Amino acid sequence: MSETKDFFISYNRADKQWAEWIAWILEEAGYSVLIQAWDFRPGGNFVLDMQRAAAESKKTIAVLSESYLKSSFTQPEWAAAFVQDPQSLDRKLLPVRVKECQPEGILRAIVYVDLVGLSETEAKQALLGALVQRAKPETQPIFPDSTASPDSTAKLEPASAASFPTAASRVQQIKAKGLQTQLENLTADYEALNQQLSNTIDAVERTRRERQLDALAQEMEKVAEKLDVLGG
Repeated sequence: MSETKDFFISYNRADKQWAEWIAWILEEAGYSVLIQAWDFRPGGNFVLDMQRAAAESKKTIAVLSESYLKSSFTQPEWAAAFVQDPQSLDRKLLPVRVKECQPEGILRAIVYVDLVGLSETEAKQALLGALVQRAKPETQPIFPDSTASPDSTAKLEPASAASFPTAASRVQQIKAKGLQTQLENLTADYEALNQQLSNTIDAVERTRRERQLDALAQEMEKVAEKLDVLGG
């Protein structure tokens, strides 16, 4: 499992069929994939295999559903990708929604691929289309025929000038920057604690650290909600 893969598929067991379909489509398109159902074999260490999978894959696909969002075991998997790319500059975390659900906290700010309600052909196009850098169409868009628009004779409103950055907006930017730093620190703490949990054998100590992880996750969600309010 030392070979770097293009994608690690993070999913809840309730969505195993979706996860395998996604993995199949990706490999069929030429990508390399790591998925628990196919790659975690008897005799291996599940916790260490999961840790290596998240750390050694270029990107992580989070298969979103209510089951996934409510599971405490899937949180470290997507958090490992998030901490490597908290601003989503490299899109290391790619959520794919397969069932009706509403991501909250940190996941709420990340744009997901929505497969809910799509046919298999449409879902395949949406999944693979999300992997390209740009969504530019292959053919020229249809020219907007002005005669077909009922509002074509309406006069264009003059563009309004951009608002001048006031002192209040500057304070808001400072607050948002502080919250972003706090969120990044919390995410780093979460990842470090999760690594410690992976190496912990004692049941009592594992329970204690799992509670600490839950507390950190809740704090991260609170900070993320504050960022949402500020528009950060």
